[in-house]
Parts: sequence; structure tokens; C-alpha cells
Amino acid sequence: MAGGPPAHVARGLPRHPPQPAPLRRGRRVAPHLRPGAELRPGPGPHGDGGRAQGRTLSRLVARRPGGDAGGRAGPAGGRGLGPHALRHRGGPSPRAAGGRLRRRATLRAGLVARAGRRMAVVTMGRGRRPGRSRRRLLATLLPAAWLLAAGGIARPAAAQTPPDTTAAPDLEWLLEEAGDDAGGAVDLVERLTALAEQPLDINTASAEELAQIPWLGPVLARRIVTYRDSAGAFPSIPALRRIEGVTEDVFMRSRPYLTIGTSPAVAAPRPPRFAPVPSVRTVLRGLRFDAIQRLTRRLDLGRGYDADTSATRYLGSPERLYTRLRARYGRQVSINLTLEKDPGEALAWDPARGTYGFDHVTMHAALHDVGRLRRLILGDFGAEFGQGLILWSGYAFGKGREPVRPLVRRGAGLRPYGSTDEARFFRGGAATVALTPALALSGFVSRRRLDASLYSHDSTSATPLVRSLPADGLHRTPLERSRRHVLGAALYGGALSVSHRGTEVGLVGYHTRFEHPLAPDDAAYRRYDFRGRRASLVSLYGQTTQGDYVLFGEVARGPEAVWAALGGLELYLSGRAEALVLVRVYPKDFNSFYGAAFGERNGVTRNESGLYTGLAVRLSRRWRVGAYVDQYRFPWLRFGTPRPTSGHDALGLIEYDPRPWLSLTVQGRTETREEGHRYQDAAGRWLVGVRPETRQSLRVEGQYRFSRALELRARVEGARFAAPGTHTAHGLLLFQDLRWQARPWLRVDARLAVFDVDAFEARIYAYERDLLYTFSVPAFDGQGERGYLLLHVEPRPGLLLQVKYAGTRYEHATTVGSGLDEVPGNRLREVRVQARVRF
Repeated sequence: MAGGPPAHVARGLPRHPPQPAPLRRGRRVAPHLRPGAELRPGPGPHGDGGRAQGRTLSRLVARRPGGDAGGRAGPAGGRGLGPHALRHRGGPSPRAAGGRLRRRATLRAGLVARAGRRMAVVTMGRGRRPGRSRRRLLATLLPAAWLLAAGGIARPAAAQTPPDTTAAPDLEWLLEEAGDDAGGAVDLVERLTALAEQPLDINTASAEELAQIPWLGPVLARRIVTYRDSAGAFPSIPALRRIEGVTEDVFMRSRPYLTIGTSPAVAAPRPPRFAPVPSVRTVLRGLRFDAIQRLTRRLDLGRGYDADTSATRYLGSPERLYTRLRARYGRQVSINLTLEKDPGEALAWDPARGTYGFDHVTMHAALHDVGRLRRLILGDFGAEFGQGLILWSGYAFGKGREPVRPLVRRGAGLRPYGSTDEARFFRGGAATVALTPALALSGFVSRRRLDASLYSHDSTSATPLVRSLPADGLHRTPLERSRRHVLGAALYGGALSVSHRGTEVGLVGYHTRFEHPLAPDDAAYRRYDFRGRRASLVSLYGQTTQGDYVLFGEVARGPEAVWAALGGLELYLSGRAEALVLVRVYPKDFNSFYGAAFGERNGVTRNESGLYTGLAVRLSRRWRVGAYVDQYRFPWLRFGTPRPTSGHDALGLIEYDPRPWLSLTVQGRTETREEGHRYQDAAGRWLVGVRPETRQSLRVEGQYRFSRALELRARVEGARFAAPGTHTAHGLLLFQDLRWQARPWLRVDARLAVFDVDAFEARIYAYERDLLYTFSVPAFDGQGERGYLLLHVEPRPGLLLQVKYAGTRYEHATTVGSGLDEVPGNRLREVRVQARVRF
């Protein structure tokens, strides 16, 4: 016998083809359907005969050769499938039951094709039209409806087609913990949305490119490339399921970012050493343009917009304006111009201070994979290397719903920047050159002006000092404008990386220089902050993906020869389980100006050490569990704490998918951290001490897909905050979401939420669907209701219109907000409008 494994083993296929799933007890296959019978859909509710793909069948008609659809015998004497057979689930016929089943059952019919055979599967459900009631009562009863749905009381048709996997990706689980990092999250949304618009070809993408999809990670990306190299090109995207570890949820979440453009017949046996160089004529003929215009405005304005305000007021209008113009040629050429104005900022023209109408202007021209030139960027750019100890300008994944995969980072290197975050980018030039297919050299230069709070020791000092570096990008009042772009900053650096068979080792370093010295105040918690004008940092990072594990780490040397380190191990256990162990040590005097490594204070790479362990297990096709535990310590003071503190954080998650159209999630989280607080002693003196503060939350969520066009989701979440010496605070949030694809060119998203939160410490965050390239995660505090309506209209190819109206009403409130954002009354309303044109 010839050597080598059998064909089914070499290709990763099962030895035997899948067999039809056995029918469950209580279900009945149509008894009148005999071998040779033919099943066909009958007329649907729209009278189209069920020809439209994905449309739920309203009834099922069986034919035998020589028989008709009404159940009458044909010339051969056979008996057709009558309507009563389809209404019957089991036991005696509806007639024998006195019509009881006819009165209670709703016909749900479908086709199941397995192993070349066709069967008629009948399910039943109940439905009741809700009566009129108050919105609060309706939202309160919705979670109970999900429990009933889980029990099979209300189920859609068994033949219901699952939602379109190429629809716009849902990034909620990545962004629901981004309340404190909104700027970086906007950049992530734009990058992933752009990736969905230009998906990766699974037959040509490298492991490094595939690893940029958060749901895949380094291990699965390496397995995809290895399988492709050994077995040949993938014949279709669903063929990815052959890869061990690519479960159904991983496939569905990754699907919007993948495409297939190379068939096995034309797939190159070996990829070229360097990317081909397109001609100028080809690029000019293939350029695609798009323009976006967005306007956001609050209808209820704060006192900062009042003309008669005696104190400080906002200098500009309450609108948020955003404009983006972009030209692209595939993934190789990108030219971008982004303009943005925040609410309250004035439109001004002052070239001396870098103001050109809009407050924030960013632009770039970039080339990607052109011969040996992997990346060339002129203008604004970002940089991501290693695990982010010294250089990471993008969004940094932190602790959240997914406990393992997103935390193993693989930096994208140099990339063009075109987002609205006014702090996390560089301005100048950057390039990456492939010296060999495995060796890459990067260099970058940046000179830009930063926001800063300046002061002087005395009036005779000629050199101002920098107290702090604001990063919110807001320039609405005279004080905020006085801090705008007053500090020059220069950056010079480079990186060298070697990649070979799943292993990457790199060295990155830079030197930064500020126009004025950094001189923080003398507060005790800022004792180890960097002081001076110049600093140099360097780090060595590495990552290897071998078989079922990923070993990664980074060691960095900061100013004043202070060392920091991060390392971890990710394991894939039997294709169903993933485990992660991550250790971090950031000394109190380690200062990283542009780093954003993993930590409790995500993005603050200093004064922290900790151990993180995470686990995710796919118990079966329907059950998945996940959990993490993070223990950390702050070796020096933080703001508001008189001594070093510590804490721990834990999360548990259970996902249950009993049907393709029904999913249930239960998530619990608890965190205890030592925080500072003020108290009075026996003599009446105010002192500052430390106490443990515990915040706990429990979330129950259900998602129900009636059809490709209609999807509902409900959530109940409770929160609890407790600390010694204070009253325990509780919070409760209930909401109902709706997504309705009314027409191919019209989609509707809506939410109705009610909340009751005792104190801000027990606040609850909830992600909202928003306009394209944006997101919203409001914090619920107080008592009231909130709702929004989002319309997506695409009247013609290349033109997309979106409108969102959101409103919040607070009970027992006379004002909302504080400071210049304080609004009289008890409600906040907002309108967002966006138009995108592509040609």
C-alpha cells in the first residue's frame, strides 16, 4: 500500500459522511410521504411561490408521481399529503382530538435536507398579541418571554434560514467595556468596518493578516495557512469549518471579514516572494472614492450655550460635524482626509495655531504591499508593536466577555491613521521595507503639537513647564483653547522584526523630545512621573505559534533604566477549550509615553503588577462557558489613595444556543478593589483612608431571530455596589432591542430601556447600535427610560443614509448633567444624521 494517511485524514474530513439528525420524540414526519414523493413549497404569504431565497415557507405541499397537491389519489392510486397531516405533531389526528390542536397550534413547516434525502419537519408554537400597557411594564415582561421561548412555547419555522452571515458585523462584545476608552474604540470600529468592506481572501491572506481578526487569533490563523499550504486552496468559505478550533460561533463572527477570490484551479502553488507592483494606469483606473458627512446635535442644550451666562461659556455651536473624503485602490493605496468638530467648539481659521476651520484635521497617503515596500505612509499614522509596552497607538483590548483570544495581541506595525481621536497618532512619515520575505525593517519620524497645561515657577521664568497632557481633545472654552497645541513633540524610531514558520521576534525603540520640560506637581502619587524633555525607550518582543500553544512576551527598558515585562501562554486543549495565563510587571517608576499594554487600568502601563488567567470551553454545539480571574496590585499611590493598594476581578459566562435562531447568555462579574475615602475621626478631623469597594453585576440576555428580516433581543442586568461605612447601592436595567430588515434597502434598529440605579457607583453600561463607523456605550444612572430609533436607508447602490434619534427621560429630576453641560428639565434628546456616497 502506498505511504501516507488516507484521503479523508489528509483533508481533515470525517471518515463517514454526516447522517441525518434523528427526529426528536414528539415530532412526526409526514406519514403520507412515501419513497419517490416530491416536496415543494406552496404559495407564500406574498404569493410568490416561495421563490425568494431565505423566505420562510408558509406551507408544504407533497406530491407523488401521478398525484396532485390536494391530497387526492392520482392515477397510480397513491395518496398525497393533505393539509391536516402538516398540522399534526404527534398522537391522534386533529379531527380525533375534537379540533383542540387546530385552535392552539400555529403551522410551522420546513424542509431538512440531509444526505440526499428530504423530510418534512413540523413544529408548533403559540402566539398572543400583546395588549396595551405602559412601556415599563412591557419591558419588565420581556425577559420572561425569553424564558418561555427557550422552553419551546414560541418557536419560528423549523426551516427558517439563519441570518445572513455577510451582514454588517456586530462589535458589541468587543466594545461594551470601552466606556473609559472611547477614543481608541472609535479607531477600532473604523478599522474593523473597513476590513469588512475589504475582506481578506482566505486563499491568499497571510497568517499575520488573519490574526488581525479578533475572533481568530494567532493559533487559528496559523492553522488556516498550514491547511491551505498542504491541502490546496479552499473551495468555499464554509470549508474553514474543517479547521480544528473553528467552531460555529468563531466562523460566524469572522465571516464578515473573509472572502474568497482564488479558486483551486488558479491558486498559485507557491506565493510570490514579494507583492506585485501595479502600474500607475491600473491604479488610476481602479480607484474608488467615498465621502461621509455626519451631523450630531443635542436638542436639549446645557447652560454653556446660554448667551447670558456670566461665567465661562462654550465658544461654538452645539453641533458635532464630521467629514471624511477617501480614495482607495484595493488594499494597496489609501488617500484620506478627515475633518471633525466637537460640540461647543468654534469653526475658526488660524494657521499659526494649526486650526483650519475644523478643530481636528487628519490626512494621509499610504501604500501597502507594493514590491518590497510593505508600507509607506506620508501624513498621519499609528504604530503597534509587540504587546504594547512602549508603542501602541490603537485600541487596546482589555478584560471583557471574551476571556482569552483578544488579549493575545499581534501588533499591526505601521498603519495609516484617519480617525477622530486627537491624541493617539503621529504626524510625519513612516515606512516598512521587506529586506527578505522573513526580515522587515521599519522607520518612522513624527513632529506634531500636543495639548498641554503650562505653568511657570515665577513671572521671570522664560521657559514654561508642563503640568499635564490632556488627551480628551476638547477645545470648547477659553481655558481649553489656551491648552490647544502649545507643546511641540518629536519622535524618531524604528523596528526590526524576523518572522519564520509561526515565530516572530522583534526589536523596537524610539527617542522622544518635548519642546518644554515635563514637570508634574508635587502630589505624592505623582512622585515617580517622568520629569524632563528627552527620553529613550527600547523593547524586545516575541511570539511563537507552535501546534496548540502560543507563547508571547515583551521586555522593555524605559527612562532612567527602569525595566518592565509582560508575558503569557495561550493553550488550545483538544480543540474545544482555550486557556490563557498572563503575567505583567510594570514598576512604579516605569514611564511609557505611547504604550498601552494590558492591565487593570487598560492603557496605563505603569505602577501595576498582576496575574490574569482565562478559560473558554465549548462543552457542546449548544453550550459554551468562559471565565477569568485577575489579581493585581498597585505598588505605589494612585490618585485618592494614601498607600499602595490591591484588588481582584472575576467573570463567569454561560452561553446556550438551543436553536440556530435562539441564544441565551448569563454573565456574572465581581470586582473588589481598595480605594481611598475621607472620614472623620473621634475628634472631628477629616482623614483619608483606604477601604475595599465591591461592585457586582449579573446579566441575563436572550436573542431571538424570527426570520432573516426580524430579530429581537432582551436583557436584564443588575448591579450592586458595597463599601464599609456606606449604604449598599443597587442598579437595574431592562431593555428590548429590535432589528428589522423591512426591505433590501431599509433596515430599522430600535431599543426601549428602563433603568433604576441608586448611585453612580452602581451604574450600568449598555452598548447601542449607532451610525456607521461610530458606537455608543451610555452609562445608566438614576431612574428613567431611554429609547432610540435608527434608520438605514440605501435608496441606490453607493448611497447610504442613516438617521438616529435617541432620548432619555429621568424621573424626579429637575436638572440633568453638571457644570456647563447642566440641562434644565428631566430629559436629554439627540439627533444624528449621516450620508455616505461611494463611486
